[in-house]
Amino acid sequence: MGQKNNAICDYLEKPDKFADFINGSLYKGRTVIKTEQVKEQQTVYSKENKIRDILRMVYKDDRYLLIGVENQELVHYAMPIRCMEYDIMEYKKQLKELRVKYRQMKKEKKNGLSRAEFLSGMKKDDRLKPVLTIVFYHGTEEYDGCRTLHDMLNFGKENEIFRQYISNYHINLITLADLAEDNFQTGVRELIGFLKRSKDKAELQKYCIDNAERIQEMDEDTYDTISIMIDQPEFAKRKELYKEGKKINMCKAMADWKADILKEGIEQGIQQGIQRGIRAFILDNLDEGISEEKIVEKLQKRFLLDEGAARMCFSRCR
Repeated sequence: MGQKNNAICDYLEKPDKFADFINGSLYKGRTVIKTEQVKEQQTVYSKENKIRDILRMVYKDDRYLLIGVENQELVHYAMPIRCMEYDIMEYKKQLKELRVKYRQMKKEKKNGLSRAEFLSGMKKDDRLKPVLTIVFYHGTEEYDGCRTLHDMLNFGKENEIFRQYISNYHINLITLADLAEDNFQTGVRELIGFLKRSKDKAELQKYCIDNAERIQEMDEDTYDTISIMIDQPEFAKRKELYKEGKKINMCKAMADWKADILKEGIEQGIQQGIQRGIRAFILDNLDEGISEEKIVEKLQKRFLLDEGAARMCFSRCR
């Protein structure tokens, strides 16, 4: 995974952020899943050498549900098979746990399984924990990948008849465009807000002004994640300057960023102006028939250049 995917995985795996993300994206902001209902779950399937981004067990309505989140910065064109594989591995893991349990009971002569149940590795009334995998695409380009297994298959005209017999699998894709910031209660709200406007500096500045009350009291995890996601390493370097108690004033960071952009623009403008001035100065002197040596000498005095730089400027303008 890249730095951005690592950052957003670290962020969303925190119980409060995870619960808020699920509530905001699946339940339109209703508090259906609470932080205390979210439990950490192993994400590594060692035998298959596969690692999920995030997997959490959620206890709800006297039942357990497993929710996985796969974070994507880039479009993944094989995502239906990737998610299907993760889900199958989780169900296989649950079946294995049942088999181990019943084998132990058999040793203790307590299992009471029928032949069919023993063959299946589970009892007739056993039920597995449901597994839900969400694909969170936080890239800025349109997601143009396949969203179902059938989309990935080449049925063709002659094979079209088999479509009805081949089980389909669809991914639960969530993109930034699908999300409304107001549906989130934690710093996830600001993270989504920044990500949706990351390519438009003017919109990002306006967003900060419109939401200053929250943004000037940002939690550190959200600040750190946003700094990485919008490619602003300077935010991390200056973080201590913006701390106010346990919160961070992102408004000040954004104001300094705006000042840096303005300063950079002014410096670039000055440099471009100097370059145009040097070119005009050389051409004017050439028109007057002044020798190269004399022009180089004038350049050194007027623009405070060393001899090498002056001669380079002269050679580019000839």
